[in-house]
Amino acid sequence: MYGTGRAVVRAIGPVLGILLLAGCADDGDDPFAVGPNASPTGAAPVAKGPGPTPTTTRPAGTSAPPSRTPEQAQALAASLALTPEDWGTGFVRQSTYEFAGETWTDYAADCTQQSVPLPASILGQWVRQVQMPETAQASVLSSGSTTVIVHKDVRGAREQVQNAHQVKDRCPTRTYSDGTRAKDTPGAAQPTFAEADEVFAEEGLMHPKGGGEPYPYVVLTVRKDTVVMSSYFSAPTADRVPDVRTRGNQAARLMLDRLVRR
Repeated sequence: MYGTGRAVVRAIGPVLGILLLAGCADDGDDPFAVGPNASPTGAAPVAKGPGPTPTTTRPAGTSAPPSRTPEQAQALAASLALTPEDWGTGFVRQSTYEFAGETWTDYAADCTQQSVPLPASILGQWVRQVQMPETAQASVLSSGSTTVIVHKDVRGAREQVQNAHQVKDRCPTRTYSDGTRAKDTPGAAQPTFAEADEVFAEEGLMHPKGGGEPYPYVVLTVRKDTVVMSSYFSAPTADRVPDVRTRGNQAARLMLDRLVRR
């Protein structure tokens, strides 16, 4: 259960805790490249890794979400998270490409990043991270990630989205473990996806700890039944906001379409 009166504010899950910063090459040691205690590709994941999505069971004669085992939930999450090919031409894997996280990103009373064990409502999750070098300067990157979290029930999924709203309201400026600050831009456009139960968009500017120009990011969270899908995209210069929005929306749209077609 997610408390609303505690000193710790829960985020939308592992998304913003595992992002690669735009503006520099992926050298594999960026603090956003992998979340605390997460299992990178090649290591043992929390549950069974990617594989064919097993058949799930929906109660006969009802519209209730299908019941899933942890293995089925993990396989579903892995089948929905986007690959470089899904993002489009020019995208490649980040050095830490995919994993099932073992922790949840929290924010303390001063809005600094913390990690805690996963909520009990989560059955399975998967993260994939990509990047696209700029044509004129290969060391400058646009970065993206997709996170899929499958909950045991609709209540848990709803609470995840509700807490995304709470974090945005409580912590318009968040500080990550490496000192980078994310500053929310109020009034982000909220796209409409007819098949989704909930949609929540956030956008703002990342401010690197060591100075330099801030750069835009967007996080789009979409819930369908017990599944919450989040896309993140950032570009290295402030004039790329329209592109950031478009790519973030397209990524979330593709994951939702895949889920609906199942």
